[in-house]
Amino acid sequence: MGLMSNFVGKTADFAISDEGSPKTSSVSESDGETPIKRISRFELEVTYLTDPQTFNTVNKSKQLIMSAGYNINATQKKYQSEYDNFFDNIGTIGLHMDLRQLFSSIYHDEFYCGSAYVERIYNVSGKKIVDLKMIDAKLMDYARDKDGIIVVDNMQNPVGYVMNVGPNRRGDAIPKNVILEPDHIFLASFRIAHFRLFPFGNRFESIGIIEPAYLDIKRKHKIEDAAANSIHNTASYPIIGYVGDSQRSATTKTMKQTLEALKNLSYSRYMVFQHPTQIQTLEVKHSDQIDNILRYFRANQSSASGMALGFSVGTGESVNRSTLSTQQRMLDISLESVAKDTVSQFNSLILDELHRVNNYGCRAKLKWGTIAAEERNDKVNREMVAIDNAVVAPEEVRPNFLTSEGIDAIPKAYERHLNSAKAKPKKIPSKPFPQQDKSVADSSKSSITSE
Repeated sequence: MGLMSNFVGKTADFAISDEGSPKTSSVSESDGETPIKRISRFELEVTYLTDPQTFNTVNKSKQLIMSAGYNINATQKKYQSEYDNFFDNIGTIGLHMDLRQLFSSIYHDEFYCGSAYVERIYNVSGKKIVDLKMIDAKLMDYARDKDGIIVVDNMQNPVGYVMNVGPNRRGDAIPKNVILEPDHIFLASFRIAHFRLFPFGNRFESIGIIEPAYLDIKRKHKIEDAAANSIHNTASYPIIGYVGDSQRSATTKTMKQTLEALKNLSYSRYMVFQHPTQIQTLEVKHSDQIDNILRYFRANQSSASGMALGFSVGTGESVNRSTLSTQQRMLDISLESVAKDTVSQFNSLILDELHRVNNYGCRAKLKWGTIAAEERNDKVNREMVAIDNAVVAPEEVRPNFLTSEGIDAIPKAYERHLNSAKAKPKKIPSKPFPQQDKSVADSSKSSITSE
């Protein structure tokens, strides 16, 4: 069975309907199916909240990306105010979430479950986007038919999404073939901006950094619980009493009396036995494999996140500086890739839609700063060396520097600074024309010698 078996019937049917299951070579009916059972987003969020390594990895990745800074620039400066006014006033609906919090939430949801959903909120007439609002990713899914297959339009784009909001709520009109479960509403695709972190298959589904290591995380928790219980139960070595000797055997009554006495040993300093009794502790050794197994699971978890183990667990490792530098650079590359993909989606799903729907004068682009886990001073020194060696001009480095430092550019103030620097007189040396004075002195000395 080859490619054609993925389609309806024994042969491919390329008929296109306005709404329904896709029937083309790029999208098949098997797109709603996955070869393995996916982990629910509720379970992924519980893992994020209960596993320290996962919590630290998601937060550190998000914080490193956010520390780079960003700018939204209109392609024509005269229309910049239209975008500035819009993003300065978002968050009216919901939790008063500003643009920085919106980006932080997008990256957070992408990392933990692979998808982030932003609602484009329209005015009453439906002709203008007036706000943006995050939607809990656990509540969202594609609109699917009775067989669980994603329903698409004639352009092979999803017709919309379903959201679990509880009873007595209203959504958009439900298209044909879309099946809604109880307490769900349908949201048309024009309302939802769906960000995907690591898409796979035909790119409808995506995955985050927790799910690939989910089974190892669960196994790690079970081993940690078993090890903790074992240590708790054997924190004090078991005490054994040998009653009797070769000449006098112990009776059942004598052993019970000795056992009662040993039970009081924890708070009794003195104890006397009327029969020969020898007391010893039983040393308990824990398996040496526990640490190795836990480290193996933590390393798998670290591999899924793209973050070196020392960074994800927050402890130092015995690695040389060269290896540490390589791990740091790989982390930078990984996070830069995530940021670039998200920026590309934001430009398409948010900024281009604002330009189209709100009729703004020109398009705008989101630009993200350079992501680096290195020391900020090292980066600045490297840029200064490049300027001193005429590799780059100061004006080329200045935008990135302002973005990474979180400084708002004030063009007029910068222009005044440049003009004052140009007008400032150069420092006069203490000995004017020192080279000339030296040459004159040398010539005078030679003439005196000749005389």
